[in-house]
Amino acid sequence: MTGAWVAFGFVIGAAGATVGMLPALGIVAASVAIAWVFARDERRVLVTSFLVVSGFTLGLARYAMWEPASDRLAEGRGKVLWIDDTSSLQRLVALRDDGRLVGLQVDGRLELLPGEPIAWRGEYRVDRTRLDGVPVAGMYHVSAEDVQRGQREGVLQSVRNRVRSTVLRGVPEPSGSLALGILTGDDRGLSRSTRLVLREAGLSHLTAVSGWNVAVVTAFADGLLSVLRARRWIRPLAILALVWGYATLTGLEPPVIRAAAMASLYVLARWRGWPREPLNALGWAVVLVLILRPELLASLAFQLSALATAALSVGRLLVAGRRWGEFILLPVVVHAVVTPLLLARFGTYSLVAPLANVLVEPVVPWLLAAGLIALIGGVMPWLASVFGVPAWILGHWIVLVGDMAGRLPGGTGTSMAPPIEWIEWVYALAGAGMLAWIDRRATAP
Repeated sequence: MTGAWVAFGFVIGAAGATVGMLPALGIVAASVAIAWVFARDERRVLVTSFLVVSGFTLGLARYAMWEPASDRLAEGRGKVLWIDDTSSLQRLVALRDDGRLVGLQVDGRLELLPGEPIAWRGEYRVDRTRLDGVPVAGMYHVSAEDVQRGQREGVLQSVRNRVRSTVLRGVPEPSGSLALGILTGDDRGLSRSTRLVLREAGLSHLTAVSGWNVAVVTAFADGLLSVLRARRWIRPLAILALVWGYATLTGLEPPVIRAAAMASLYVLARWRGWPREPLNALGWAVVLVLILRPELLASLAFQLSALATAALSVGRLLVAGRRWGEFILLPVVVHAVVTPLLLARFGTYSLVAPLANVLVEPVVPWLLAAGLIALIGGVMPWLASVFGVPAWILGHWIVLVGDMAGRLPGGTGTSMAPPIEWIEWVYALAGAGMLAWIDRRATAP
């Protein structure tokens, strides 16, 4: 559990450098106390304390040297997440490259789609308000002429456009864009109504390429190379090339960077014969990514992805040996873990999300496979519609589940957002307790 404990201390140290030292030191002391309660072993507690303090020092040093971008930026780049056309002025919610959610109030009209990368210039004002229920860190006031589409040029964008047109040729909407979103993260074609259905049912994460997608690619590459009986030294190189090629194709979003880094550590550890606990790989990946890109600490997508992956790793330990555990309990565990963060950032809740995820999660891997089938079949126009039928059926099932779940009375809503300091303490104490429990479980006779 070396990587997990170091990452735990690193994140606390980063919080100490950016928020305040006193709460961070309190969390470190509480974590060591929790480790002692679980371990009751002086040597193990000393090792855990050393790892946490080492990570804390590293995180503190890294973020003490980091100079964040000014909140008075006149220019920005990011990706459109939400478009509000209900008022006389067009307003957008964008995920800025530094990981912050910001709003754009546009003087004029822009023909944009959610998911598109854009660049803009305008007057920026820190204003923690909500746009269509989404809290933003500030507002840009821009004219339509000062907003440019930030589409990537060259071969990569051509490949992405070709994949998009090929899949949509054989899979009607909304299933086509849903399959594309799960396959490559390109969900620009989803209508506003479909996005709202997925959002209210707690299913909007499906089209965000994350650790799950990268894990599928890693497993597929590993299995294919095993069938082909590739040489031992070729296999890790080929898997790493496929993983990072896929990450590049999807746009190198923060969750994909983290997942690709974790997959790389997993592959190298397996090649060298080292222990390969998922939490260890996740921990080292988080540390590596935050050292290289410290601004991602504030990225909601990065936070949710790391928490969800950690919840999956711990959840599999909790349900080990239970036949229906992964099918029924894992979606509930993941949703329970990310809910405090969603409450702190958005003040929203979804009581129907666990049920919706239970009904949808088993279908998602098959929709990914169906999207690949549609991509292959789309190369032959006369067979595109036939190859697209499985993706069309599975996509409609997901939208149907989301629509029915969202209609349940009282299933979703808005509540008072708890103080972020409370949420930090909840995650820190729960994380320390869970890591200490796993440590004790792994070393038990």
